Amino acid sequence: MIFRPLPPRDSGLNHLLSEAAVTTAESGERTRPNVCEVDLSAIASNTSVVRELLGPGVQFYAALKANAYGFGLMEVAGTVLEAGADALAMAELADASRLRDAGITSPILLYPGGFATAETADLMRRQNIFPTVLDLQSAQTYSGSVSAEMPVFVKVDVGLERLGVPAEKAVKFVQSVLELPNLTVRGIYTHMHLVDGARAEEYAAWQFQRFVHVIDELDRLGLPIPVRMASSSAAVRMTSAWNLNAADPGHLIYGLVHGGPGRRLDLRPALLALRTKLIQVRELTRVEWFEEAPFDSEGVTRLGVIPMGRADGMTALNGGHVLVRGTRVPVLARPSLEHTRLDLSRVDDARRGDEVVIIGRQGREEITTREVASFQAMPEAGVALEVRPSVTRVYVGGR
Repeated sequence: MIFRPLPPRDSGLNHLLSEAAVTTAESGERTRPNVCEVDLSAIASNTSVVRELLGPGVQFYAALKANAYGFGLMEVAGTVLEAGADALAMAELADASRLRDAGITSPILLYPGGFATAETADLMRRQNIFPTVLDLQSAQTYSGSVSAEMPVFVKVDVGLERLGVPAEKAVKFVQSVLELPNLTVRGIYTHMHLVDGARAEEYAAWQFQRFVHVIDELDRLGLPIPVRMASSSAAVRMTSAWNLNAADPGHLIYGLVHGGPGRRLDLRPALLALRTKLIQVRELTRVEWFEEAPFDSEGVTRLGVIPMGRADGMTALNGGHVLVRGTRVPVLARPSLEHTRLDLSRVDDARRGDEVVIIGRQGREEITTREVASFQAMPEAGVALEVRPSVTRVYVGGR
């Protein structure tokens, strides 16, 4: 049974659930038994943990980048706002616009990544979406394309060496933006480069002080910026001293924790299960040309096939084993476009139609997202992002 969260009373989510229900209905028409179960109660619980950690004086911008890290933008947005987030942050203007069309009225920050045009400026002003500006050309485009006040954010680069105004130039840049007509700077933020190791906190503190110096200088010039944000998930775990008056955690919402220094938090994984079914089980009867077989067939006596392959994300979603009847069985060879082979030699009673768990628990065995991430040598946050749209998402645990 699918449960969904009630829309927040103060966020105008009257149409959010109906749109999500349409998506589920469409996915229900698929005949392939591939399902990704997302635990909305875990996302709500994690959001509450972060909300308590930040404290009442810190605005909570929930990061919903990349379709809410692969868990589903519409469903996650309603859940985090109900559970204590004050605002949302994302990278795609189309996603922000969808949330506005669905009735969400909470503040929405748009991370940098697109080009400023007259059309995007008009849409963001009308829908009260706050773009991030990194260069004067973009700021001038926004300024010249709107006829009413448009709030923007400025991102400062203090060490990540990616997107942002270099810290040494940030004060002058903010001054230049404020001189343009129709623009106000609502917020200033940074994403620090946080690493592991003995000097991790010292390196982070150096970056934070660079950002604070920018803020202090703006204050000294009589140009205070209302929203000041430096803490993403890793920084939130490391210390409360860097929260300022706003934070934009993402990973923690989904129960994803990087290594390195930080407080232990009572978080639950949002990815509950990734499962499918056996569509064929047969004996391996090959008697010749073993060296040309599509996989190492030595010791393989029974073969199973599941209807998940590269097109569904299976290349990056398996941890080398899956669960069948509570037993770990090896994945054979690389997945093909729409199918993956399994070695069922140790599961004599496996039958067509049996459940196959790729991530999750079956009986006493469990395969976690962390195990899959380790096998694939990728960040744990990347696992849910690999689940393609061809896999039906089912939401459980919502209110």
